[in-house]
Amino acid sequence: MERFDYLIPAVRGRAEKGSGRLALPMELGVEYGGFASWCVTVFMDRTGRKPGGQDIILFLNRKEELAEEGYEITITKEKIQVSASTERGVVWALTTVALLLEEESVPCGTISDSPKYQHRGLSVDCARHFFPAAEIKKIIEEISLAKMNVLHWHLTDDQGWRIESRRFPGLQKMSGQYYSQEEIREVCEYARLRGVEIIPEVDMPGHVSALLAAYPQYSCGEKPVKIKTGGGIFPVILCAGKEAVFDFLKDLLMEVTGLFPGERFHLGGDEAPKTEWKKCPCCQAKMLELGLEDWEELQGYFMSRVSEILAGLGKTAVCWNETLCAANHPQKMQAQYWTLEQRKAMEPYALAGKEWIYSDMFELYLDYPYSMTNLKKVYETIPHLGEEDVSGKEGLLGMEGCLWSEHITKCEKLEKLLFPRIYALADNTWSGADKYEEFTSRLTQAIASPLHQGILYTSRDWWTPTGPERQQEAFAYMASLSANMSEEVKEETMDSSSASNEEFGRAFMTKFFQPEDIPILMGEMQK
Repeated sequence: MERFDYLIPAVRGRAEKGSGRLALPMELGVEYGGFASWCVTVFMDRTGRKPGGQDIILFLNRKEELAEEGYEITITKEKIQVSASTERGVVWALTTVALLLEEESVPCGTISDSPKYQHRGLSVDCARHFFPAAEIKKIIEEISLAKMNVLHWHLTDDQGWRIESRRFPGLQKMSGQYYSQEEIREVCEYARLRGVEIIPEVDMPGHVSALLAAYPQYSCGEKPVKIKTGGGIFPVILCAGKEAVFDFLKDLLMEVTGLFPGERFHLGGDEAPKTEWKKCPCCQAKMLELGLEDWEELQGYFMSRVSEILAGLGKTAVCWNETLCAANHPQKMQAQYWTLEQRKAMEPYALAGKEWIYSDMFELYLDYPYSMTNLKKVYETIPHLGEEDVSGKEGLLGMEGCLWSEHITKCEKLEKLLFPRIYALADNTWSGADKYEEFTSRLTQAIASPLHQGILYTSRDWWTPTGPERQQEAFAYMASLSANMSEEVKEETMDSSSASNEEFGRAFMTKFFQPEDIPILMGEMQK
């Protein structure tokens, strides 16, 4: 069975095997055809080759009419010809060639390929628990091999601030573990060479306990704040009424954005309780000054101010879909949809053709165990709002899986939760989900490639769990969610979260659990 037959993601276009193979010499002559030389660097590293040699083996050709990330490959017994319109297209073409390499040769044939979605992403939370830069690079390499093109790097939250700031050193001093500016630049360059965009997230105005532990003057009450050690939603957030907060954020973002070369920057905007704002004279005065009708509009004002700061720094804001609850939300932003509680605010935005990313928690949150979000569910995910299939709507950029790390402390667990589910998402977002059994057959063969060695996978017998073991794992996970929360934090979290929403509650039980689980769940909830 040729590796032609089990590529992940599958070719979305034409793949025809020829006869014979091309022996790939250790030194490859390259004709770059006007492309920057960096786009072959990772191919050389992955295959153990280096540029050189008397004979040109690899020919690159710029073909402007191809899709931005599309490519064409022709492999004969004498040479490899690659056509693309961008360097990223070349990266994906050569990724395919590297995956085809077996016993120092590649099969002859032709491939014409391009992705279904332009945004094929993974979000990894390194704020709740810290994972070293080497692990982040390892994940980037794996998603790049699967032609996923975005790593959304969640770097700040209530439990930690993970970005070195030389302007405000108290941030990392309070948090302990963090990435140096040199490490961040190195990770970004590592990703760029692999066709992966890094979107950093600095969450605000909520999820900022770590920031306020260092600089409490930017909250409403200006009282000491502790970094949190467990999950939850916490009431103390950035003050929206003090001009000093925006001055601080401008200085901070000017420093932080300089570390990330990508065009997009995530501002969060999720789970921001308004408890402190409602008691704050500065926030009340700002509401009156601007004639705002409710507290959501005060958040709209806050997010718009910060998104304007980003625009001045050459960045586009990405925000979680709660941001759309305010009529005065930022006008130039991309929304990331994760929760149906704000679906009604999301629908007109999406149906108007504005740009957004699909990350529905019931399908694409990968911190949930396989017993709740199995491989098949991820593979068959179709973007929808309510009952409406929106997978073909203008403005939908693509899909992104998310992994939150409140309960993940080890790299081993991180990898097993991600892999192989991330390959299911990769196949879905590049090729489109088709036949699950055929996909798992390809997957079993594909992960045996030497390029995937060193990654820890969940074993095949647990990709789609069944029986009492599934139920046991799912219930144990649910019990762990609040196991270390104080009663006060539990109450604050419930008051601020979508768990109190009736539609959300129904979806939680029916999308994560099976009919036989419901009586047990109902009994647990009534305790």
